[in-house]
Amino acid sequence: MKPVTLLAVAVTVFVVIAAITVYSRLAQFTPPQQIDVSGLPLPKWAISFGKTDAPITIIELYDLHCPFCAMAHERLDPLYRELLNSGKLRLVFLDLIVHPDALQAHQYLHCAYRQLGNKTYDLITQLYRLLAEDEVNGPGKQLELLQQYKCGDMPSKSDFDNAVNALLKALAQKGVSISQLGTPTFIIIKNGTVNVVVGADVARVISLISQ
Repeated sequence: MKPVTLLAVAVTVFVVIAAITVYSRLAQFTPPQQIDVSGLPLPKWAISFGKTDAPITIIELYDLHCPFCAMAHERLDPLYRELLNSGKLRLVFLDLIVHPDALQAHQYLHCAYRQLGNKTYDLITQLYRLLAEDEVNGPGKQLELLQQYKCGDMPSKSDFDNAVNALLKALAQKGVSISQLGTPTFIIIKNGTVNVVVGADVARVISLISQ
């Protein structure tokens, strides 16, 4: 086969592979969906801050023992506070317990929420700071801090799991499918448009909030 023919074949093969790659990426892209926030099944015991009619709603699936959650919270905290204070944000924390040892801390945090209300946000920030400063001993320090809020009627592991599953099912029915979960996961709803960020991609979260 002549060199020119070989070159032509190579170019053709490259173009075909490139086209397949681009098509595959386009096929995997899911455009933002329009949904009604009020129709989402969030449990009454969910830890929530801000006005229910705020233009931006963020549902954060979190684990108190997750170092990536702690890192993301530290970076997002100033923006969260600014938007909460201005009435532009409703922030909901929904428990996605990846680390089994975090269950008791999550339960005690819900006890604290009943007693502290909006001040619980400062407590969450403090809990994450303890973990960020010492990943080995941080979980124990978290539990020590939360012991004082212990109560009898706490959500169970099943309650936490059922709440997450109900939310995912409701989103799927509205055309928003989340195939893979991790902590943290941010479900960002702004002007009826929902975007999902899985992982501690803080830059992406800030970009979606600021658009």
